[in-house]
Amino acid sequence: MNTEAASIVVENGTILTMDGGNRVLHKGSVVIQGNTIIDVGSTGEIRKKYRPQQTIDASNKVIMPGLVDTYGHAGHGLIKGIYHPKLGWPSSDLYFHQTSADWWYAEGRLSALERLRFGVTTGLTVVGATPSRADSPVFAERQIQAVKEAGVRSVIAVGPPDPLVSHLPSPWTGTVWEEGKPEIRRFTFQDALNNSIHLFKKWNNAYDARIQMALHYPYLFGRQAAHPKIPFVYRPDEHAPVMIERAEQIKDVADTYNVLLHSHAFAGSVQFALTYYGEQRTHHLLEGNVLFAHCNGLNDAEILTLGSRGTGISVVPFTHENILYGLCPAVELIESGARVTISTDGTAPYCSYDLFKELSRAVWGQWMRLKDQTVLPPGKVLRMATIEAAEALGMGRLIGSIESGKRADLILVDLNRPHLVPNESVPRLLVFYTNGNDVDTVIVNGQILMRNRRVLTIDEEAVVMEAKAEAAKVFQRSDVSTYIRSDRRFWMNSRY
Repeated sequence: MNTEAASIVVENGTILTMDGGNRVLHKGSVVIQGNTIIDVGSTGEIRKKYRPQQTIDASNKVIMPGLVDTYGHAGHGLIKGIYHPKLGWPSSDLYFHQTSADWWYAEGRLSALERLRFGVTTGLTVVGATPSRADSPVFAERQIQAVKEAGVRSVIAVGPPDPLVSHLPSPWTGTVWEEGKPEIRRFTFQDALNNSIHLFKKWNNAYDARIQMALHYPYLFGRQAAHPKIPFVYRPDEHAPVMIERAEQIKDVADTYNVLLHSHAFAGSVQFALTYYGEQRTHHLLEGNVLFAHCNGLNDAEILTLGSRGTGISVVPFTHENILYGLCPAVELIESGARVTISTDGTAPYCSYDLFKELSRAVWGQWMRLKDQTVLPPGKVLRMATIEAAEALGMGRLIGSIESGKRADLILVDLNRPHLVPNESVPRLLVFYTNGNDVDTVIVNGQILMRNRRVLTIDEEAVVMEAKAEAAKVFQRSDVSTYIRSDRRFWMNSRY
């Protein structure tokens, strides 16, 4: 019998395809040729059809699509744990004035390594906090370089600050560090937007489509929920025309360059748009590939509006925003037609890129909110972190499921771990018991990036040492001791 050539066959595993039929194959195999999946079936049948250059034995392992994290922040990787519940944490000032291009490269490599080891093969990354650091293209470009070297897939999001709630002192400035010396430069909304457009033209779909670009605009409909650190009250007659003009400009740029439009929404944001932008304009701004992070505390009209447009929603299960504004009504958004996903929000101030950990948190939050354990079945939750997340990023035809013709992005999860035995209900184990350290093997675009927990693309020790060195330079420039002090109250009291 003639056999076909294949680059890699991953065999003998339990395959969760996440395809339209939600097929689960026991003792199944995935066939990869180049960067593409070319067949999925039983191990016995696949062995008869193909002669692979390399075979990976997935016995006692789950073969599933790589996880897709629809929302995170670059920079956070080098300020982990620096947080005080009353004082907050350093982000925008540190990012815009204390960090060099080398710092952003080191952070990018560290974060790509973290995501890779946790089985997150695709992640959206806003370059900076709110706003993104787009006063120069160099910061995003160093992040892109880091992702390229690690081998993972990333959506790099950049854009201008919000004109009203900018999180930056006015006039806006950024500091460029060259040879250890700072130079402060002013920039405008249009400067940041022009830099973003430059990046879209140069890098969107780069490296065999492993790099996608996105336009991050902090508040497409404004931030109506009161920010604890940035008090601001909108005066509709004065502010709405400015908000509308900028929102339409942003939408035009996203459409022109065919990139995802990423923003934030909280209680009242969509309602403000319905009232002051008008329903027709609001619906227009939601057309196409649009994704909102958080969406805490939305009312019924807001849920219906986002659902009717099939808007992408990035739920953050573990964030202080949930305390401030209430949880995201994820169940109602799903039922209204929105594309709801689960995300990490990055690795600071108290988080990680372990997306597996966020799955159970997302479920628990909705159980508590609705007092109902029947919501968010495990199978649906897994789809929200794979195929449906890919669709929300506009990448559903490329990744997110294990099907012939899709890019070969998949992970192997080791079921021979004490906390995952017995293996009778794999989807429930993945949602409620698995963590990122259970990921054994990672393949992206047909390339094996990690096997038997050993990363093959970049030198882990070198990445960690470089990250520590760059972090130390910034902490010499910016005193963060007030955020991490640990006096007697820290150790002995029930409250700070």
